[in-house]
Amino acid sequence: MAEITRRSFLQKSGQAAVALGLAAMAVGGAAQPAKAPAPTAGEKEGSVRRTKAGGSSEKKALSVPMEVEYKPAWLTWVTATAGCLRALGITCDQVDVAGYSGYAFLINVGEGMCPSGPTAFDWGLLLPGVTALGRSALVFRGAHCCCELNQERTSAYKKRVREEMRAAYDLVATEIESGRPCVLWGTYVPEFGIAVGVQNDSYLVKTWKPYIKEPEPPIPFDKLTNPSGSYVLAFPTAVEVAREQADREALNHAVTMLNYRTSSPQYGAGQDAYDKWIACLDASKAEPHGNSYNAHCWAEARRFARDFLSRVAARNEAVAKPLGQAVVAYSQAADALGKVARLFPFPHSAKKVNDPEARAAAIEALRAAKPADARAAAALTEAAAAWPR
Repeated sequence: MAEITRRSFLQKSGQAAVALGLAAMAVGGAAQPAKAPAPTAGEKEGSVRRTKAGGSSEKKALSVPMEVEYKPAWLTWVTATAGCLRALGITCDQVDVAGYSGYAFLINVGEGMCPSGPTAFDWGLLLPGVTALGRSALVFRGAHCCCELNQERTSAYKKRVREEMRAAYDLVATEIESGRPCVLWGTYVPEFGIAVGVQNDSYLVKTWKPYIKEPEPPIPFDKLTNPSGSYVLAFPTAVEVAREQADREALNHAVTMLNYRTSSPQYGAGQDAYDKWIACLDASKAEPHGNSYNAHCWAEARRFARDFLSRVAARNEAVAKPLGQAVVAYSQAADALGKVARLFPFPHSAKKVNDPEARAAAIEALRAAKPADARAAAALTEAAAAWPR
């Protein structure tokens, strides 16, 4: 489980936090039927761009040959994955990725509203969404974070840590050389970005930085901000999945995500998440950045759930009625969680979280979101069970 410590995650503050605030922008665009696309230019032999980036002593840079777009979102795994898939010829958007992966149906909060909640779960649960949209998934998952290289450790231990990070880098380099971008964890802050190239033992990435008019300097392979260890998600091959089958599996997977619970008592998921959140605000123990970050992430997730199920209902008449009920309920949950997000603007929410009136209003909104989420879950479960065999 990718549990992130509060101290490391609070590096989101300052300008990085402002950049993530841009993620509230609307997303849209209907997806086309999932099918195996023709190989993109980047997947053909010898099509990778090789450029000199300086003097003759520097190694050649490798970069993917296509433009790769990173559209900001609070759930950065979703936006990074969507960016990679679009670059590889898949017609999809963030709504599709959030829905098919099940991220849209998750809610998980940490003790004290730690900012780790939205990423403190088994990321392997998200992989069905990649296949559903038309690519295979290859994951490298490390056990050590880059910060361990700066701690008092034995030289043998540090060597193992560097070997692990080097292995992640080598995988990315191989994918880049084949013309395929990758999802990369820990790009500047503990969030997901897109690796679009490699040079001089460093990653070339696409992230949120341009949205605050900052450069995206190369990140040395051992300097990522990845408190839970190395993570690379690659998309080696095209696959073909019938859209109706993908939709049916997405509903079943959504039910799995609704019932997800971490193994740590520090976290609460599903209906328990609301109880933990309400209790935290009621006791005035919510960490300001974490409280605001969670609110924006989960409000976005519920908007993704609403929009994804609307699409599934429109193309699957047999389950349109219960899905329509789920859409209404998720819309209500999204509105309520959106109110919480507006009450605690990110990243400037310290005064608000100490305001009794703001906390009371947020608790009222959470008490409205909780049963709406339960109604949505019941309707979604009904739809999954009613799918024609």
